[in-house]
Amino acid sequence: MRFYWLALRCNTMELWTGFTLGLLGSFHCIGMCGPIALSIPGENRSPSAMLFRGILYNSGRVFTYAFLGFGLGILGMGATVAGYQNILSVLLGALIVFFALFPHIKLPEKFRKVYGNFQKIISSNIATLFKESSTSSSFIIGLLNGFLPCGFVVTALAVALVTDTALHSCIYMALFGLGTLPVMLMMNMAPGFISPKMRSKLRPFSTYFAIIIGLLLIWRGFMVGDGVMGH
Repeated sequence: MRFYWLALRCNTMELWTGFTLGLLGSFHCIGMCGPIALSIPGENRSPSAMLFRGILYNSGRVFTYAFLGFGLGILGMGATVAGYQNILSVLLGALIVFFALFPHIKLPEKFRKVYGNFQKIISSNIATLFKESSTSSSFIIGLLNGFLPCGFVVTALAVALVTDTALHSCIYMALFGLGTLPVMLMMNMAPGFISPKMRSKLRPFSTYFAIIIGLLLIWRGFMVGDGVMGH
């Protein structure tokens, strides 16, 4: 009984942290994805048309995040069945904290090569879509942009990996994407609402929150493990 109570509490915590991570880290999105969001193709520059394109673009991102969350959730269910979810949670939490504290650590050359090639493929397809003037391409650009490698998204996906069900992981990542929506839509409608200087001051907060997420994952791993043993 104690294990199920702990699992339910952790699930609720994870859903809230998904939306909160997206909301607080959305200023990171401005710096990374801002140029793409501001360049969404479309001839009509009226406020309503720009808002509609912004909603399409961000809906594409949210859909991709939910899709990735579902896929990782299936893997996470395998870890749960095997009884390794608590160990995986602690390990991922420790990695998140480590890379948040030491962001300039270089990954192995082979991994960086694969990372770079994948990024080139996605960026090339996005560049092709930018040449079109159709509004519908905004959604596809958002879909592709959701696959672009990003440490901020990886942090959210790490939590999705250690949830109990694939559906829960999907919802978590969808809420993460929705958390980024307010700031991203504001940027579409009013590009200058946050100055570059203010962005640089706010950006470190996404790092701080990533550390908190990492610590919560470590805590979750020990609590769930303790719950299993107590059960």
